[in-house]
Amino acid sequence: MLGPVLMVLGALAALGFGVWLGMPGRYTQSVEDIEKVMEAGGARRRKTKRVFTPIAWMQRHVDARGSRDLRKGRGGSGFRIEAPEDR
Repeated sequence: MLGPVLMVLGALAALGFGVWLGMPGRYTQSVEDIEKVMEAGGARRRKTKRVFTPIAWMQRHVDARGSRDLRKGRGGSGFRIEAPEDR
């Protein structure tokens, strides 16, 4: 009798703990910190180091037109790009 009750209570406690861990953190910045970053020109993006993986290599070498366009014989991509001035 006590075993199933403990299992249910343990499951509820684990669920509550998981929800608590999944909540967003409370990150606050002072006005001085924000002004300092804005004066410096905003956040700088760091360049990430690229690592060779076979999956990335295969994705780079996939035909952009796809197999459907090859069967239909169309050379275009199905849409065209125009500048806002061309409207």
